[in-house]
Amino acid sequence: MHDKPLQILEGKPEINYPCEWEYRIIGEDIAKIQEAVFEIAPRKYDLQEKNKSSKGRFVSLHLKILVNNEEERNHIFCALKNHKEIKMVI
Repeated sequence: MHDKPLQILEGKPEINYPCEWEYRIIGEDIAKIQEAVFEIAPRKYDLQEKNKSSKGRFVSLHLKILVNNEEERNHIFCALKNHKEIKMVI
């Protein structure tokens, strides 16, 4: 078995805007997460339920939305991350 060497990225990846971006959102209540996304998202988006934790306490949703620039992408991320109904954003 041959191990492949790890590729190390230096600096920021190049992202060409506008582009579709995906946020993975984890929380406990689907309806409250949906409401939070509705409040935060600046335009039309796609939100899909993906996974539940083994005990069913947490749920993961994927938000796809067009972002116009890095500032907007980061703003959406921070607004989601800081919302009281959202436990984690990836």
